[in-house]
Amino acid sequence: MYFNYNESNMKKNREVFFATGCFVEEEVRSEIAQSWKRCHAEGLKHELSSMENSLRSIVVTKDMSYLRDSVLQSIVASLYETCDRSRAALFYAYDDGIVFSQRGNEDMLRYFNALNIGIGTCITEETLGTTGVALIKEANQEAWVVGEEHYLDILLPFVTHCFYSEDFNGRTYTLIILPKDEFTDLFHLYLQLFHKARKATLEDYRINLELAMKTNLFIQFLENKNQGILFIDIFGKIITANSTFLNWFKMKLDEVKNIDCLKLFPELEKALTCLHTGNKIIFEEVFFHNNHAHSQFMRMDVTPMFQGLEISGLIITLCDTRGVRRTVNKISNSQAYYTFDNIIGNSSELKGVKEKSRTAGQSNSSVIITGESGTGKELFAQSIHNASIRKEGPFVALNCAAIQQELIASELFGYVEGAFTGARKGGSMGKFEYADQGTLFLDEIGELPLFAQTILLRVLEERTVTRIGSNVTTPIDVRLICATNRDLKKMVKEGTFRLDLYYRINVIHLRLPALRERITDIPLLVNYYLDHFDEQLDKKVERVSPEAMSYLVRYPWPGNSRELRNTIECGVNNAIGRFLELKDLPYDIVDYFECEDREEFGQISSQGKEFDKEERKKILSLMIEYNGNKSQVAEKLGISRSTLYKKLRDYQLK
Repeated sequence: MYFNYNESNMKKNREVFFATGCFVEEEVRSEIAQSWKRCHAEGLKHELSSMENSLRSIVVTKDMSYLRDSVLQSIVASLYETCDRSRAALFYAYDDGIVFSQRGNEDMLRYFNALNIGIGTCITEETLGTTGVALIKEANQEAWVVGEEHYLDILLPFVTHCFYSEDFNGRTYTLIILPKDEFTDLFHLYLQLFHKARKATLEDYRINLELAMKTNLFIQFLENKNQGILFIDIFGKIITANSTFLNWFKMKLDEVKNIDCLKLFPELEKALTCLHTGNKIIFEEVFFHNNHAHSQFMRMDVTPMFQGLEISGLIITLCDTRGVRRTVNKISNSQAYYTFDNIIGNSSELKGVKEKSRTAGQSNSSVIITGESGTGKELFAQSIHNASIRKEGPFVALNCAAIQQELIASELFGYVEGAFTGARKGGSMGKFEYADQGTLFLDEIGELPLFAQTILLRVLEERTVTRIGSNVTTPIDVRLICATNRDLKKMVKEGTFRLDLYYRINVIHLRLPALRERITDIPLLVNYYLDHFDEQLDKKVERVSPEAMSYLVRYPWPGNSRELRNTIECGVNNAIGRFLELKDLPYDIVDYFECEDREEFGQISSQGKEFDKEERKKILSLMIEYNGNKSQVAEKLGISRSTLYKKLRDYQLK
């Protein structure tokens, strides 16, 4: 069957070609003729009795033939049996032509190995001459060379058939060498069918592997520990559910599979309407009466599935209150960033309140933080949270003065759908539920209206919360930290703050000192904010001038640290050069010292005398510490020597 092969003509052509380099007959296949010419040009000797190069010693780093044999077990076994019967040798070679595996008839393999054709041999045209390998042009193609068409004499009794394809080893050659009389139409047809079956089997293997990987990924998604997942068919029956869902409802898969969903879970009636509408439901609340507290109010997503244009089923995803809290707190960034290391200052006043706050961090009792505006009440609240056993839980903050009075209760305690006009569809959890297992910080607690104070007291006493419009109580585990700049005792006397709530929240009382009460911390804060804004604003301000520092230290700071921060930010913006000068500071600082009536700035004479008294005490202490060395004292205070002399005269210390 040798496909336009005439052995006598090919034999004559070989003799003439090797004698003259020409062809006497036109029956030579063009691809054969071109290959002969290339071999001749390369100086390849056709009369070799064996391959001159010995078998190479190679390390087969990617030999996956064992895996290929397992995947293609049945058809590969059939190929090897056919090769054995047909006295054929089979060689697998990498894309570079190096043989890495051999199979087939043992006698033929021994014969070719004796000719140095085997594992480690290069079977490309440059080495083995004109063979099926030399005629392959691209992947998924086959080629064969018969008898006298070969360039090398040692291959004249044989047919070389090659198939070039891509498998586990990348692109590889499959070269079969067999006697000419064995290369029949039936054998060739068998090889073609084999390669088609091999290709189909590999494609099927990859499809199954992809499906297995996707199934594994699906199972991981299905067993999401934070969500219960339910699959519903077009008839409203349950196909399957993940373990989280089954655990929540204390059921086994056999008890729910193929059961009408509404028979077991009538609360999902709205979800099943999506089978008719095709609409999605996103993050809507559903209430399960018989579940435990944290799995009664759940958030539900419903996603219809389609086959073409037809609805085929639903995926219902449920998230309990704990899961919702984790998600929302993550999105809303409900966490405490600051620790006591972020609180700057070495004054005895600040050290005292920091030590008391650290002790409070080890407790679970309620804390109230008082102090003027800008003294850092939330900074202390976050630090207490991060020093407590609740530091892994959420830190939820609410400014009671920033919420409308009629909405404060719904913000704190949550509400159900329809509880009031404008209530969110599906209801909402309150801050207490979001803060479960963590800390709730209520800033400006003095602004809380009386009716909300009553509910807050009950929540703190009972450790449960009831949403507005509901009669379902949810247990909570929340530590409360409150803050205010108002006099709560005075408010109690005036009847605007409940006495029993005052005693309930005032277990640990922390009073934060005003900045004017810790003037020795001012240079530390100034330098800290200077470095901060110098980097943030990309400036090169290195220091504060002594004159400017003197003004900053003596200024009473009615806005405390917040005002100081804004002052330095303004100064760094205005500064030109390496020093922050007095002229760079806001007008309020300079005007204060030039104004005779300091009451315009909220300062009464008693406060001024107290400030002078503290400054006199500080200067006296430094004069003693430095043995009267005025240069060192002035440098420590950040003022000039002339300014120090003036102060010594004013305070009668000279």
